[in-house]
Order: sequence, then C-alpha cells, then structure tokens
Amino acid sequence: MSTVIHLKLQGNHMICKNQDVIYEGVYVYSNQRGVRKTAAIMPPAAPASWVSIYGSLTVTQVGKEYPNGGMNEAGLVVEQTTLWQTEYPDPAGHPVLNELQWIQYMLDTCRTVPEVLQAASQLRIGQNTSKLHYVIADRTGDCTILEFVDGNMLVHREPLPLPVLANTPYLQAVEEIQADTAAWPEWDDYARNSMERILQVTRQLDSLSANEDVVDFGFDPLQARREDTIDFGFDLLQAARREDTVFSLVYDQQQLTLHACTARYPQRKLFRLADFDFAAGQPSHAADLQLLGTGAAREQFVPYSTEFNLRAVRGFFEDPLLTSVFQWQISEEMIQFLGRYPENLEETK
Repeated sequence: MSTVIHLKLQGNHMICKNQDVIYEGVYVYSNQRGVRKTAAIMPPAAPASWVSIYGSLTVTQVGKEYPNGGMNEAGLVVEQTTLWQTEYPDPAGHPVLNELQWIQYMLDTCRTVPEVLQAASQLRIGQNTSKLHYVIADRTGDCTILEFVDGNMLVHREPLPLPVLANTPYLQAVEEIQADTAAWPEWDDYARNSMERILQVTRQLDSLSANEDVVDFGFDPLQARREDTIDFGFDLLQAARREDTVFSLVYDQQQLTLHACTARYPQRKLFRLADFDFAAGQPSHAADLQLLGTGAAREQFVPYSTEFNLRAVRGFFEDPLLTSVFQWQISEEMIQFLGRYPENLEETK
C-alpha cells in the first residue's frame, strides 16, 4: 500500500515515505555514475538503454537496480505507491523498462522534475508486475505526481492541492478531501484505509499551516529548524502508519541525507550521500537496513557483491508469506537472472 508525503516547512522541503508490505526485508544500495545499462525486457519489446549520469542511494526489497525509491546526488527523489487502477500506455514503438527500473532510470539520468517529465514522455513501462503511481521531487522544491490511467500518462504539477499520495487516484483523493466527508462507509477496506491515511496526514498539515497549537507539535512551525522538520516528517508517517508498515524514510533533499527506520528497529539511521564515492569505476556498496545500527550508517555498508544481491532477491521471491499470498512460482533461473543482472552492466570509459 504505502504513503508518500511532500513536506514543505519554513524553506525546508522533504519527501516522507511509509512502505507497507507483508515482508520485512529491505536493502540500501549505492549506484555509480558512468554505468551503461539496458533494461531487463524480453523480446519483442525494445529495451531502454542509458548511461548513469548521477550517483544515487536506492532503497529496495527486490534487489539492486530494482528500487522501491531513492535519491540521487542532484537531490532528485523518486518514490511510488500502489494504484490498482493503473493501466500503463501501450509500449509499442518506444523504449521499454519495468515499473521499478523506471525509477532507477530517472535517478540515473535526471536532475529536475521537468527532465523526468521529458524522459517519461519518451519511455514506456512494460512487462510489469506492479501497478504504481509516482511522486517525483527535486532539490528546488518542485514536485509532481505521475499516474497512468486508461493507458494515458496523467501529470499533476505544483502547486499540488494535496501533498499526500496513498493508494487512491490523485484527483479522486483531492475531491474527497475537499468534500470533507471524512467517512467512506460504502468503500471496501483497502480503498477506505487509503483515504483514512490521507485524511490523517492532511489534518496534521492543515493544523500546522494554521499554527493552531504549537504545543501539539513540540516546536513553533514559524521558526522550525531542519531537525524539527525531520521529526515532524516522522510524526506524519506515524499518523499514516499501518500494521504492516515495514520501514519509514525521510529524504532531506537540500542536505542530501536520508533518514530511515524500520518497524523492527525504530531507532533512526542516517545516510549522507556525501559519504559515498559515486565516481565511475569505484565499487558500489550495499547494506541490510534491518541490520544497521543507529546514527551515521556509511561505515556499516559492505562492498557490493553478487552474493549479497542474490540473498536479497531470494529472500523476497522465496518468502513463504509472499509466496502464499501472490501464488507466484519463481524459478531458480529467474532468481539467478535478477540477482546477477548487475553483472551485465558495463562501466563506460
């Protein structure tokens, strides 16, 4: 399910994310500049090809090059949540990649929201396993929401009337919040829970904007420090939390830092992009978010290896609960392909 929030407070702008899923595995990868990539797409589709311009940190439950979200060194953040109404455009005649490699492509090649929109107009998502809509935000505070409905790409641009994305079509969520019904008795549990999370976050943001009660927030929103904004971001995520929320993230785009915690280990971890060497030819690194200690986490990363990635891929696709729910049958050949996919990427000279 999941919830994404674009938080703006006293010149600070951040992206906040809850990942809701019945699987606890979560990994962080660094990604280098100067890597030539070809999307893992089967014929007859034409796979997208590109060279990474920007380094990035990505968070994933599936494996390297298939991120759930992330931030690059230009401060661009791409995140997503599930939208079951998604229908991607016909991929014929366009370069194709899947719904998670789409995120990696944008982080690899784009600095700003307009650059993402230009790239998205040329690419198509195909051979996907998830139906997603996306939040894209850059270091200037620009933010957009992309959805694919009835085979068309819908672009919702700043100023966004609702800075929250859950699992409801965006314009429908805006209409429901503006109608102020605050109850959806005829909706099924999934749809109702999505709107309830959006409503909880919206109410807190409205109260903050009105400066109704400083004590409730523990700080003066008119004089908020960056640390206050990060804390408030986690408070918003707590308000949107579900029983299956596995991890929570706050991306500080201006400082190029990522703050993270998991349901199992709520103590926050700090990732500074400045601590990573993204230069072409340098090794990338990896970490199991569930195993990291608190504080600055860079020294706890290990050099990337195929063995590490295979453990991540196998853990996801062979998880008993996921397998029972989704009834998938993933072959050992496919696990090896996904885990070894980064071996096929070439460093540019």
